[in-house]
Amino acid sequence: MAPVRQRPFLWDCLLRGLRFCYLMWGGMLLGSLALYSRYRLPEFLWNWPDLARFLMGPWGRGMLLGIGLAMALGALLEVWELVDRMLVRFLHESDH
Repeated sequence: MAPVRQRPFLWDCLLRGLRFCYLMWGGMLLGSLALYSRYRLPEFLWNWPDLARFLMGPWGRGMLLGIGLAMALGALLEVWELVDRMLVRFLHESDH
């Protein structure tokens, strides 16, 4: 098996930062839309009224809140890894 090459530090930090931003933004957006019942279903879902009623009801709101919470938790883990990588990089270099 070939050894796995790591991405350059700056590229890795940039990608982790972008991933943090979209996960946090998406989690906050889904959570607030579900919490205040401000989401709307696309027109094609209304072809199946039972599914549409389920998604607009409390179970659908709960699913959206759960997805939003999972995205926010993913953003927290992503920023944790980003800060850890930056601290290891900078503190390891200043150790000498």
